[in-house]
Amino acid sequence: IQSINFALYDSFRRVLYDRDCKKQGFTPMSNKEYLENDTLSNVALASGAAGAVISFGTSPLMVVKTKQQIMVWGFRKSIEDTLNGGGGALGRRLSTPGMHNFFTGFAPHAFCDTFGRAVYFASYEFFKRSIFAIRQKEREQQEFDGTVASIDMAIPPSITIAERMACAALSGMACWSFIFPMDVIRSKMYAQTLSSPQTSAWDMTMSTYQKGGLRSFYRGYCITVLRAGPVAAAVLPVYDMTLEWLMKNE
Repeated sequence: IQSINFALYDSFRRVLYDRDCKKQGFTPMSNKEYLENDTLSNVALASGAAGAVISFGTSPLMVVKTKQQIMVWGFRKSIEDTLNGGGGALGRRLSTPGMHNFFTGFAPHAFCDTFGRAVYFASYEFFKRSIFAIRQKEREQQEFDGTVASIDMAIPPSITIAERMACAALSGMACWSFIFPMDVIRSKMYAQTLSSPQTSAWDMTMSTYQKGGLRSFYRGYCITVLRAGPVAAAVLPVYDMTLEWLMKNE
């Protein structure tokens, strides 16, 4: 799933950059120019669009996974229960049978995959570009002071793996901080399919607020954000460097 998401993200990003180039009347000098010169809005739009497409495939998987984890059912039984309308553990049907049951909680799920991805990738690019900008200013000052040769200025500043990991960790934490309340609603809607008829995302939101106020939307926030940092720190730099290597050796 991740590989498909990254592929879609990169493809959408290229398309958006080519569109901007045509509007401005010039042709990109290389096939990797978009990585450094496209706008953050393009990054957010491309990643959000990729997440939106992927959400149609990940939503059914999330529903089935929840039943496997809570009911300790096998994959096949979880699929059959979902397709038949749920309620297998209660001995009664909770919803009309059909494929629509695999899209329980789709609204909050699509929000998390779409806007969460947009924040995830756009913030990662923002943090990296901020470091690049600082490095560039430092080198310009060094050239002005005469502590670096002019020929060295032609070599673009680089960013270390540790810095990429730090940027990725911050972006992962920012992403989950943004989508966490919606993730709570999504999880509650998944769990609800095991014991009671489905409700809308809005009804679940109001019910959650009435039972516990705003704090109820942040149960488990700390552990989730702490997990998001290391995961992103491992995933995004690997994607970055793999893409750079592939472009260099194509």
